[in-house]
Amino acid sequence: MKSKELSRKHNWRPLKTLFAAVAISFGSVQAQAETLWEIYQLALEHDPQLAADRATYRAGLENKNIARAALLPQITATASANNTQLPNQNNPSSPGLKNKTRKSRGYQATLDQTLFNLESWFSYQGGKLDSELAAAQFSANQQAMMIRVAQAYFAVLSAADDLETAQAEEEALAKQLEQTQQRFEVGLTAITDVYNARASHDTAVASLLDAKDTLLNNFDALTVLTGQQHETIAPLASDFAVVAPVPAERAAWVEFALKNNFSLKAARLNADSSRYKARASASAHLPTLSGELSYSDDIGDAGNFSNGSSSFLAEPGATKSASISLNVPLFTGGRTSAQRRQTRNQALQAEDQRNLTERQTIENARTQHRNVVTDATRVAARQQAVISNESSVEATQAGYEVGTRNLVDVLDAQRLLYQARRDYSASLYSYITNTLDLNETAGLLSPEDLQRLNAKLNPVSPISRTDALNVGPTMIK
Repeated sequence: MKSKELSRKHNWRPLKTLFAAVAISFGSVQAQAETLWEIYQLALEHDPQLAADRATYRAGLENKNIARAALLPQITATASANNTQLPNQNNPSSPGLKNKTRKSRGYQATLDQTLFNLESWFSYQGGKLDSELAAAQFSANQQAMMIRVAQAYFAVLSAADDLETAQAEEEALAKQLEQTQQRFEVGLTAITDVYNARASHDTAVASLLDAKDTLLNNFDALTVLTGQQHETIAPLASDFAVVAPVPAERAAWVEFALKNNFSLKAARLNADSSRYKARASASAHLPTLSGELSYSDDIGDAGNFSNGSSSFLAEPGATKSASISLNVPLFTGGRTSAQRRQTRNQALQAEDQRNLTERQTIENARTQHRNVVTDATRVAARQQAVISNESSVEATQAGYEVGTRNLVDVLDAQRLLYQARRDYSASLYSYITNTLDLNETAGLLSPEDLQRLNAKLNPVSPISRTDALNVGPTMIK
């Protein structure tokens, strides 16, 4: 499959998909989430990190509107009411005459329109890119949330497998210790075998308790995402298939990541926006041209009034005016030059950050593709290692019964078996999370990927938190 075919197959519109998933969640989420998809739906509503990312996204969308406002008409209205008391102008020396009071009421409406302002224009272009940047970053945050949900969910499954292995190991070693004690009591083995068996069992008990705490802690980690306590979740089905990534060519994933990675898109938009902001600062020393329309009306008393040195005739009435203003900034105390230098260096910083993000994206795509390919092979190899170690334990145990192998050989064989089981479980969940990481780097990760994983779960035999609480070491007689 070529990269173009891959693009058509996974053409995801993250915002629309997220809002659709939220709409579905209102009708389908149960009181107790037990599957990956149900926990994801709850996280859409209750994850505080996603809620903060959503608020940041909505705030970022306003950058375009804020920057555009400087280019649109500005309309202001004012109203005033005044009572002015002036001395009687006919006979100011007569103390018996009252001063004259003039009452005035007025209002004014003014419309200002920018005609030429390169600084505002470049700021508007940068504001549009900032809004696009907010959308790209939110898409990256949505994918990061899906990764967090999947990692938390499969961390529980991995811890459950480890607990099951630790419990089986502890029970086997407890049985081995009990048999060794019986053999010692009848003189068939030395006391050193009892000590070896007891030491191995004690180590297994400590591992069992650690595995129990890890599982319970991972259950609690789900609560951070959903705000609810989860008692049971569905494990992977036994027929879960491990396949290599498609397409198999590493270069195709790198190419697709360079085109679709949302973090890289955000870095590119930030670099473009910073260049426009630098051009806006560089244009701050240029002249600006603006027009103004004004209408005012003064409702008050007419009459002759004096301002101290001369008199004037005040007549109420409406006034209309139109003007064009040319503003030439000559000196701002060095602020304009400093801002120009500052934004220029910020633009250089954003460009360097874009280059760094691009290189990291290439490296991540290559590394994660290699990890998935290796995991697909490693899972099969470790599954075979489990089978081989099971046969080894059986053969060593049989040799111990007939005296050709000693207890240390049996304990070593059992230790290798349970380590092989842990390694197999770890490689299986590493394959799943690395596959999701690869899709995220390539910009392909979507809720449909979680749905496909959800279809490969087995809710019939769920993992129970209560059962984990009841796990404990075996009582030895």
